[in-house]
Amino acid sequence: MMTPPRGRPADPTKQAHQKQKLIAAAIELLSEKSYRSVTIREIAERADVNSAMIRYYFENKENLFLAMFEELSVEHFNLVENAVALENPVREFIYSTLNMIGKNTGMMRLIHDEILREDSPLKVAFIERFPKKMAQRLPRLIQAQIDKGLMRSDLNPKFAALSLMSMIIFPFTVPDVREQAWQMSQDDITSPAWAEHLYQLFVSGCTKEPQT
Repeated sequence: MMTPPRGRPADPTKQAHQKQKLIAAAIELLSEKSYRSVTIREIAERADVNSAMIRYYFENKENLFLAMFEELSVEHFNLVENAVALENPVREFIYSTLNMIGKNTGMMRLIHDEILREDSPLKVAFIERFPKKMAQRLPRLIQAQIDKGLMRSDLNPKFAALSLMSMIIFPFTVPDVREQAWQMSQDDITSPAWAEHLYQLFVSGCTKEPQT
């Protein structure tokens, strides 16, 4: 019987736990510094795991962050799918999306610093796991709101979905301007009060008859 290399647990449950610790450490470090400045050693130290385990489980830092994308994507879009059956799916979507961003503040830093770069190795993977999935699922959620008579029947769900995502994401894309000019912190734009404001603003535009 082969003996696992030192530091590598043979128990699949322990392996899954170590992988989860490494992903959690990557998310935490991403809230403190840029993706390119985060090192494998730092991730391993933060997770209290041998750095060789990153190469064993993920091969490299890039794949570790791809695993992070996948985990956050599955978690968030499960909430989106569940929201369709709720009484007010759009409100639930706005609250859960802001909550997700608030818990993973480094994601917005990653988008700004890395995903928007043409040469980013993470760009395609991010688009596949978040924007493309959102473009498929959010219009269905808005259609559910239309079907319940809570929004205009002539509303284009895809147009409305893109407008809603723009309303949610824009304040996170220019944090310096938002904080210095508008005096609004990250806590302000992830708060229940802000979520309710966005919901009321969005729904108001989707329920009023268009002017001719």
